[in-house]
Amino acid sequence: MADIQRYRAHESLNVDTAADWQVQAVTVADSDGIAVNVTGYHQVHLQSDNDFYFTFNTTGTDSDVDTSKDLYLKGGDTIYSFFVPNGLGDSVYLILERKGGSDANVRTILA
Repeated sequence: MADIQRYRAHESLNVDTAADWQVQAVTVADSDGIAVNVTGYHQVHLQSDNDFYFTFNTTGTDSDVDTSKDLYLKGGDTIYSFFVPNGLGDSVYLILERKGGSDANVRTILA
């Protein structure tokens, strides 16, 4: 018998949509880190003037960045887009911390 997979409408159409588009105030990622509440959003779009580390957590504790393991994004003209992890918990926070000696001004859009 054939293996029939079932998809939801947006999966079968291969379309990603967002019901909301919220431009946030510029976030300053400093050496202490900053927490951005992304609960209820599906995607994050970021652009920064300097390199910064990022991670997600459920507590909003901005000191959770582990610079020995967490990924970082390069500052400049590149706009990064990624999905908010599903299944972490009821609240999800994006944690940002500068990578170098200068703070990173991060432009953020939540969708």
